[in-house]
Amino acid sequence: MKKVILSALTLSTSLFAINVIDNPSSDIININVSNSSVNRIVLPTQILDVAYSKEKGIDIKISGNQAFIKFLPIQKERVRSVGKDRYEPVGEPEIVYDKAKGSEVFFVTANRTYSFALNPKNMDAETVIINDFSAQKDEILKYESDDPYMSTMAKITESILKGGVPQGYKIKKINKVASSDKTLTTIELTNYDGLLYKATLLEVENKTDKAIRLNPKDYISIAKEAPKAISIYYNNEVNHLLPYSKAQIIIITKGGRNTNGGVFDGGMPK
Repeated sequence: MKKVILSALTLSTSLFAINVIDNPSSDIININVSNSSVNRIVLPTQILDVAYSKEKGIDIKISGNQAFIKFLPIQKERVRSVGKDRYEPVGEPEIVYDKAKGSEVFFVTANRTYSFALNPKNMDAETVIINDFSAQKDEILKYESDDPYMSTMAKITESILKGGVPQGYKIKKINKVASSDKTLTTIELTNYDGLLYKATLLEVENKTDKAIRLNPKDYISIAKEAPKAISIYYNNEVNHLLPYSKAQIIIITKGGRNTNGGVFDGGMPK
């Protein structure tokens, strides 16, 4: 199977710090979340339904295996007295976030119902990724093999660049410098482990005052196996790594979780 180089994508996204919870065993997963920003929960498989009390002042949107959660603020009017028992508003209403109350949310997937206790705090937006190692292999294999090869590479890449996790993949944070010189520093951020494929997320920083066009072939040596796809995301319209800015690189290789020496034995030629 030929190697594919996916050119720079023009996705509107940013990468956030993530909180990874491996194989949660408790009935309720307790997490702190932002009381003012949009939080995100990423589950191993597609979310089929969600249940929560809307009286708690919380809004939840579902997209595939991701849930976007925001606590609704309260508008507090400023008023002044203009007579006996008479008041009029003064200025714009004050937006109050610190009145948000904790809420329990249930996410239903094909194999499990996940229960979360959300504790709103004065903090930055939180992204929580659940690694459930009991995820069925046939679900992951279906995700990796249902679409044409190039579509699968693009699907895995897009999921990671949007800050998500390919369906059923295990995620491991690395945060290790892979290479560094006077021009560029490359950091290996995260590994994603599927059945047929593995993916690695890199971050490349330009330390110069000149724009640079990255060559995907320069990053082949970082991969543990021969790459199946290398994608570069510059986060700009000119498709160059601008001075003192950063780009993301996704490297997809063959081989993932299995019981036969590192390569899933089925579905794809070795």
